[in-house]
Amino acid sequence: MSYRAPVTRLDRLDLSRSRGGSAAERLSAAADRAHAVGHLGAFITVVDPDATHPGHPEGALAGVPVAVKDNLDTADLPTTGGTPALHESRPGRDHHAVAMLREAGATVVGKTNLHELAFGITSNNAAYGPVRNPHDPDRVAGGSSGGSAVAVAVGVTAVALGTDTGGSMRVPASFCGVVGFRPTTGRWGSDRVVPLSTTRDTAGALATTVADVVLLDQVVTGDGPATVPTARALRLGVPLPGFFDGLHPEVSDRVGEALDRLADAGVELVEVDVASGHELDARCGFPIVFHEVVRDLPRYLASLPAGPTLDELVAQVASPDVRGALEHALAAPVSEETHAECLRLREQLREAYARALTLPDGGRLDALVYPTVPLPAPPVGDDLTTDLAGREVPVFATVVQNTAPGSTAGMPALTLPCGTTAAGLPVGLSLESLPGADGTLLAAARRVEQLLS
Repeated sequence: MSYRAPVTRLDRLDLSRSRGGSAAERLSAAADRAHAVGHLGAFITVVDPDATHPGHPEGALAGVPVAVKDNLDTADLPTTGGTPALHESRPGRDHHAVAMLREAGATVVGKTNLHELAFGITSNNAAYGPVRNPHDPDRVAGGSSGGSAVAVAVGVTAVALGTDTGGSMRVPASFCGVVGFRPTTGRWGSDRVVPLSTTRDTAGALATTVADVVLLDQVVTGDGPATVPTARALRLGVPLPGFFDGLHPEVSDRVGEALDRLADAGVELVEVDVASGHELDARCGFPIVFHEVVRDLPRYLASLPAGPTLDELVAQVASPDVRGALEHALAAPVSEETHAECLRLREQLREAYARALTLPDGGRLDALVYPTVPLPAPPVGDDLTTDLAGREVPVFATVVQNTAPGSTAGMPALTLPCGTTAAGLPVGLSLESLPGADGTLLAAARRVEQLLS
């Protein structure tokens, strides 16, 4: 890696591709674009523009088309979760983030494809087909919010909603070359979604710019913009141990070049250690999900009009990896006692991040910065293992190496593009901060995006 030794207004709308013409015309054009990229498998449902009422004429998102991941409930469209048992499911309600975007004038153009039940990171969905990377259709788009990332990357919409449990927005954003934002867990609402884990799940945004993400966060939460003090340099922690291990050479080079540019622009980079972060996540992350999916998914199914039982849903799961995970969760249930212990370990994980973000003088770093994913997008079909610079590595564990620990801790994080490989595959750079520090994180991301542009 080329990285040298480290040196010890936000509510503006930037949705230019969604502007121009009436709201109905913009919705129709977005629907046409969605159909035109059907070969990428990004959408499960696209609206009929002639039968869809455009968004409110007033508001920050007046007439702006948005795409919504198909595990977030929408009042007017099915929510399939990308799985056969929910193919015709119509919850008849909006997720909180969807409702707030509609209130601000946005119109949903369609529901996007995903890794089945959001239980994976490739979006190679055996029920609805794989979501393909627009930079190389033989590569995965990443998951589980693969369709939403593709919708933004190819210009169907300028913004899209996704969900993130262990990296499910940041992974596809990184692979597709767009911005992906995971808010603090709970900040964007926690129900009306096909659930995996209420402790870890969150809705969030994919967009072309950080400014668009900032606007969506303001619309969804009602919070005003935050800023990083301009009287001092931006201060970012570089967690070399664990987060920079085993990188693909070109990922290492692109991230190193980005860090060099930030340092040259006056950003203060401080080497830090999220001590035991990966080890704590390995001990508690999966047990939390396996306990909570068996508890939470049946509650969601019972809330649906004529919803299937959990057993009926699992019996129809088409993707082998997802079926295997659910069958394991049912056959070897995680006990209440183990779950409670895992939540205690999660608090230790949060403390590890808090220590890493605290300076010796008691001040705070603005965020951590690290490679979003250790490798470029793998080929479609590499579901279990893939090649990483001549090494055969496990796909899931490698892809979520850097995104999973913070997800388990419920932290906000954002990835933005920082270059491409020689083959034109995007590389992502992540920023991550403590729970509740979303505004500061987004402001820091705006600064980083401007310095890298």
